[in-house]
Amino acid sequence: MRLLCKGGVKSVCKIICLFSFIQASFAVITNQGMHSGRQESENEVEERDFEGWIQSRPEEYIMSLQQHNARKKEQTKKPAKKVTFFDESKLTYKKGPYNGFPKHVMGMYILLADDTEPGYATDSDWEPKLHKYQQEGANVLFFTFINPETMEVPRSFKRLAATRGKDVDGAVPEDTIIIFAIGGYQYSLDYNPWHWLTSRPAAEAMAVEVAKWRDLYGIDGIDLDIEEGAGSKKAAGPNMLYFIKKLKSIHPDLMVSQPTYGYPQVQAESDVINGGWRPGGASTGLVDSIGLMVYEGTQALIYVKNFAAGSSQWDGFPIKVDVPKSQILLGCKGSSSRESITGLASAAVKQKLMGIMVWYCSVRDGLKYSEAWDCTGRPESEEAYVDSMRLFNAANKY
Repeated sequence: MRLLCKGGVKSVCKIICLFSFIQASFAVITNQGMHSGRQESENEVEERDFEGWIQSRPEEYIMSLQQHNARKKEQTKKPAKKVTFFDESKLTYKKGPYNGFPKHVMGMYILLADDTEPGYATDSDWEPKLHKYQQEGANVLFFTFINPETMEVPRSFKRLAATRGKDVDGAVPEDTIIIFAIGGYQYSLDYNPWHWLTSRPAAEAMAVEVAKWRDLYGIDGIDLDIEEGAGSKKAAGPNMLYFIKKLKSIHPDLMVSQPTYGYPQVQAESDVINGGWRPGGASTGLVDSIGLMVYEGTQALIYVKNFAAGSSQWDGFPIKVDVPKSQILLGCKGSSSRESITGLASAAVKQKLMGIMVWYCSVRDGLKYSEAWDCTGRPESEEAYVDSMRLFNAANKY
C-alpha cells in the first residue's frame, strides 16, 4: 500500500505539470499518497478520469523536487546501519492460537524495510522497537514491506516478530496480530510483473514457501499489496487466487488481507475481491479482509458501498460481489486529526464495519517517508488512536 513520495520524481517538468493539473482539478486518494496518472514513458503521463475524486492539496501528498533532493543528499551523509548479522537461530516466536481478526480492528502499517533506503534494506541489521502508543493503540500491525522480487523476510521483521509477548522494551504485545505485507506501490512499479504471478505453477510454488512463514515466524497472516504496474497484468489476479487457494490449503486459518483503491481500478485487486466473496456476501474462504486505500479525513466511508454493494452497481462495474461490512477496513492517514480518527472509529462501530487501517506509523529510530503522513510525533493523533482502540476493545466484548 504504500511507498508514498518514493521514486516518482523524475524531473522538475513533471512536478510542475502534476501540480498544475491537480490545482486545476481534483486529487484522488487511492494508494499511499496521491497518484493522478500512471506513467507510460519518460515523457508522457496519461491522466485518468473516473468517479470518486477527492479534493485535496497537492503539497500534502507529493514531495517536491527540492525536498526529494535534500532528503537524498542527507541520506548520503548518514552512514548505513552496521550489519552484524545476528544469529537468527536464537530467535523464538510466539505461535497461535490464530483466532482470526478481532471484531473491530485498529491496524497500523509500520515501516520496517525498503530496499531503496540505506540502512533499512531486507538484510539490514537493526532493532525496531514500538512506541507506547503503537502498543496501546493497535491490535493489528502490518509489517511493511516484503520485496516481491526476492520474497525474503527482512531481518527487521524477524526481530520485531520475535518480541511478541516478551517483556522487552518496544515489544509487540502478546495479543497483537502480526501481518506481513508484500509489495506496495513502488514495488508494484519496479517489479512488473511479479515473477511468481506469471503462471499457476509459479504461484502455487510460492504459496508453499510463504506458508512456511507461519511456522518459522508465528505470523497471523499476509497482506497482498499489489498495485498499479504488476497489478494491471491480466495474469496477476487469476494467479494470485491460485496462490491464495494453495496457501489456504496448507494453513486455512492464515489470514489474507487485500488492500484496494477506493474506486476499484487495479485488475488484480478486483480479481482477488471477486474471488473472495459472492453476490449476497457469502465468503469463498479465501480473503479475510479488504482495506480501502483512501486516507483523506473520513472520506473512506464514501467508498464502502463500492464493495459492500458491488453487485448492485452499474453494469460493467469492476466489483461483482458484496463484501460484508464486517470485513471492510477504512483507510486513515497516520497524521489525521483527532476528529477524523475518532469519527472513523465511531462510524466503524455504528455501521458494523471491521475497523481502521492506518497508513503509516514509523517505529523508534525507524524509516520515515513523508513526515506529513506519519502518526509518530503527533501527540493528538497518537492519543486519538489509543482512545479509538479503547472504543474498539469495549465493542469487541459484545
